[in-house]
Amino acid sequence: MENNRLKSIEDSLANGGKDAVLAVLEQIREIGVPKLLPALVKVYKTCGDDDIKMTVFKLLCDASQPGLVDEMAAAIAAETDANVKQMLVTSCWYSKIDYLPKLELFIDLVFDSPFELAFEAFTVIENRQGSITDERRTELISYIEKRLAAEADYNESLTSGLVEIVKNYDD
Repeated sequence: MENNRLKSIEDSLANGGKDAVLAVLEQIREIGVPKLLPALVKVYKTCGDDDIKMTVFKLLCDASQPGLVDEMAAAIAAETDANVKQMLVTSCWYSKIDYLPKLELFIDLVFDSPFELAFEAFTVIENRQGSITDERRTELISYIEKRLAAEADYNESLTSGLVEIVKNYDD
């Protein structure tokens, strides 16, 4: 039953007019985003309507399902369109979801991305909430330090503060 409902929603997103798509996006707000994230990204990428794009963005910003962390990280890692990738990362720092399990992805974006995207990823790292274990803090600091030692060309203005940010995360 649920697979049929998901397929119906995906079809409506792909083939519906503006009003139908906006109505479906409101349904998604109620049923949850994680399983439909690929369809939402596709709509955002292929739709030329600014209202629909803004509604998708707001939906992702407001999403609070913890199951979204893995789906969002996979979508960000796989995305090749810079504008879509930036929208996805921006929605992560607006959301109330803790991306602690995937912070290496955001650290990599700070090092490897153009400044605008790197800044959005930096903001996800800087503004994360929730508790962190000493072990996880040590893992992240080590990861950042290895990247700093190995890189010759990176967003130095952003990367230089990453270790201090992680050190100052609340327990």
